[in-house]
Amino acid sequence: MTVFVRLRTAMINRTSVCGWVALLVGCVGLLGSGIAQAQTPALERDSDRGAELVIAPVYQHIDDGVIQLDAWSSRMQLTVPLPHRTVVQSSIQYGLATGEELATVQGFTDLQFRVQHTALVRQGRLVVGVDANVPTGTEALTARELRTTIQTSQRPYGFRVPTFGQGWSVAPVVTWAAPITQDLALGVGMSGRYQGGYRPLTSSTADYVPGHEVELRLGGDYRIGEATTVALDGIATYITPDTEGGQTRFEAKYTTALRAQYLWQRRSQAVRVQARYESWPESRYRPVLLTEDTIGTGAAVTQQVLPSIWQGAVGYTRSLVGPLGLGVRGGVSHYTATNRFDAQTVARLQAVPRLQWDDTVLTVHTTYIVGSFTGFEAGLRTAIQF
Repeated sequence: MTVFVRLRTAMINRTSVCGWVALLVGCVGLLGSGIAQAQTPALERDSDRGAELVIAPVYQHIDDGVIQLDAWSSRMQLTVPLPHRTVVQSSIQYGLATGEELATVQGFTDLQFRVQHTALVRQGRLVVGVDANVPTGTEALTARELRTTIQTSQRPYGFRVPTFGQGWSVAPVVTWAAPITQDLALGVGMSGRYQGGYRPLTSSTADYVPGHEVELRLGGDYRIGEATTVALDGIATYITPDTEGGQTRFEAKYTTALRAQYLWQRRSQAVRVQARYESWPESRYRPVLLTEDTIGTGAAVTQQVLPSIWQGAVGYTRSLVGPLGLGVRGGVSHYTATNRFDAQTVARLQAVPRLQWDDTVLTVHTTYIVGSFTGFEAGLRTAIQF
C-alpha cells in the first residue's frame, strides 16, 4: 500500500467538496441523496430564511477481524444566503483516528469555502459557483501516523475524516437545468479542480501535487405522478497524474458513475430507492515502502488500487407527533477486489430520529454495519437558523 494510494483515495472520499451542486436544482428527485456521499446537496435557500449553522459530531468503529479502528470527528458548517440568489458556505472538520497497535492521528482538516449563484434564465436555472480549499489541515505525517491514515482512507470503511490536510485547490462549477415538458427536466454540468501542492510527510523534500480534474455530468428527472419521480444521472471525470517534484507518482486516469433514484413523497412521509455504480480502471503508481520509522519508494507498478462500487439503498421518512420525525434506511455496498482487499460486501442499517422546531433541527443517527467487516456509527447533527 502506498502513500499515493492513500492520498488519491482520500481525495475521492472527499469529492463532496468538489463544488457540485445537485444537477437539477429545484427538481424533485436528485436532491437529498443518501446513497452516495459524493453527491452535494443544493445550497439554494428561500429568500426569507436566514443563515444556518450546523454542528455534527460523529463516532465510528470498524472491526475487520484483523484490525480495529476508532474515529471521532466533528463537522462545523456555516451557510449564509446573500441577496440575488447567492449563497456562501464554509466548513471545517476536526478528527481523531486510532487503532490497535496504530498511532493516534488528530487535527483539523482543510477549511473549505463555497460561493454559489443561481440565475433564472427563461424557464431554466443556471448555477455557477466556485469552491476553494484552504490548507489549514494537519500535514507532514510521520511513518507511524501514515500507517493509521492508510487504514482510515480505505473507501469501504466510510470514515468521515479519512485524512487531514491536502493543500489548496480551486474548483469552478457551472450547471444548467431546464424543464423539457411538464413532467421531464434535463440538465448538464461541468466542473474543474486545480490542485496545489503540499508536504504530506515529514520526510517530503518536494511538494506532492494531486491530479487536476475535469468532470462532466448529465441527468434528468421524470415525474410519473403527483407523488412519484424517477431520476437518472451520469458522471465522467478525467484526472491528470499526481506528481511529486515533477515526477509522476500516481495515475488514476478517469472514473465514471451512474446513479438512479425513485422517490415517492406525500404529505408527511417519503420513500426513496437508489442505485449507483462507480467504475475505476487500474492505476499506475510508485509504491511507498514502510518500515517502522522510515519511508522509501519502489518501482512503478500497475494494479487495481481503487475499487469499483455497486450500491443500493432504500429509505423511509415520516413525520410523527409534533416536532418528532423518524427515518430508517438500509443499504448494501459491494466493492470489487483491489491490491489491498479481496472483494467486500457490507450492509448498513440506519435509524434517524429527528426533532424539528421553527429554527432548530436536532437529528440523531445510529448505523450498524455487517458483512465483510462489522462496525458501528453514532452521530448528532444540530442545525440552527438565525
